[in-house]
Amino acid sequence: MVVGLSNIFHIEARALLEGLKFAWAKGYRRVEIESDNSILVTIIQNGQATNKNYSEVKLIQDWCFKSWEVKF
Repeated sequence: MVVGLSNIFHIEARALLEGLKFAWAKGYRRVEIESDNSILVTIIQNGQATNKNYSEVKLIQDWCFKSWEVKF
């Protein structure tokens, strides 16, 4: 994964997104997400990813609504 020059929020969101994709591809249908970034978790859970700066977060939300169980 290439991250380039990004802030830590975007890097953590990107890593979480890639982890969800990996788990789905491996056939897992129950995942538990742990993160020390409470702002990221709150934004994901509350659906506050309306700003274009949160494109990774919007994708994470989309992945969380697939037919599997996701816990934070």
